Amino acid sequence: MAKSKSLFKTSAGSISSFSSVVGITLSLTIVGVLYVFILVSQAVKSHFSEQITIQLMLQDDAPEAQILALRKKLEAQPFTFQVNYISKEEAAQIMQEELGEDFVAFLGFNPLPASLDVKVRAEFAGSQEIQDLENQMNNDPLVREVVFEKALLQNVNENIGKWGTGLFILGCLFIIIAVVLIANTIELAIFSQRFLIKSMQLVGATHWFIQKPFLKRGLWYGFLSSILALLILVSVLYGFRTELKDVIDILREEGRLLWLILAVFTTGMIVALGATLYAVRRFVRLETAQLY
Repeated sequence: MAKSKSLFKTSAGSISSFSSVVGITLSLTIVGVLYVFILVSQAVKSHFSEQITIQLMLQDDAPEAQILALRKKLEAQPFTFQVNYISKEEAAQIMQEELGEDFVAFLGFNPLPASLDVKVRAEFAGSQEIQDLENQMNNDPLVREVVFEKALLQNVNENIGKWGTGLFILGCLFIIIAVVLIANTIELAIFSQRFLIKSMQLVGATHWFIQKPFLKRGLWYGFLSSILALLILVSVLYGFRTELKDVIDILREEGRLLWLILAVFTTGMIVALGATLYAVRRFVRLETAQLY
C-alpha cells in the first residue's frame, strides 16, 4: 500500500513538472517570436535610415584639395556612415544611363556639378546634427546647394516611431502574459506541496532552506523551457525557410541570432526564478487554516 502511494506521488509530481515546462515553453515561444519581430524591425529601420543620402552639390571651380579636405572633415563626423565623391563626368554617366540617351552631346556641355554624397548613420537620422549639417554646408563656399529628401526623412522617422511604439506596447503585453502564465503554472506545481512546506516550517526550517530546492527547480524549468522554445523557433524558421528567407538572413547578420538566444534564455531564467520565488513565498506566509 505504501509502495502504491509513493508511486502515485511520483507520477503526480512528474505530471506537474511536465505541465510546468510545457506552460513556460509556450510562453517563452511567444516572447521569442516578439524578439524576432524586434530584431527584424531594428534591422529594417537601420537599412532605410542609412539609405537617406545628403547630396552636397559642389561649385564647378572648387579646388580638388579643398574638396578632399571637406570629405575628410565629413567622414570624421559621428553621424557619417559613408561619404562618396561623384565627379562631373561620373554624374553625367549616371544620368545618361538613367535617361538612356547622351544628353551631354545634345546640350554641348555637362550641366551637372560634382557632389559629395553623405550617408547618415541610422541612429542620427532625423536628429539635430542633420539640420546643423545642412545649415553649415549652405554657408560653405565650396557648396553650391544641399539636396536631400526632407519629406522622405520625416516619413521614415514617423513610420519608425509608430512601429516602435506598437512593438513596445505589444512587447509589454506579451511579457505580462508570459509572466502571469509562468507564475500560475509554477504556483499550481507548488500547490500540491503546500502541506510539505508548512510541515518544514513547523519543525523550524528557515524560509531560505524551504525556498532553495524550489528555486533550483524553477531555474531548471526555465533552462529546459528556454531550450525547447528555441528549438520550436528554429524548427519554424527552418520549416518555412523559403518564405522567411529574408528574416533568416537578417537574424544571421551582426550576431542577431546570438542576441535572440541570449534574450530567450535570460527571459526564461529570470521569469521562472521570479515566479517560483513569488509562489513559494506565498505558500510560506499562509496560515495553516488557509491551506485547505
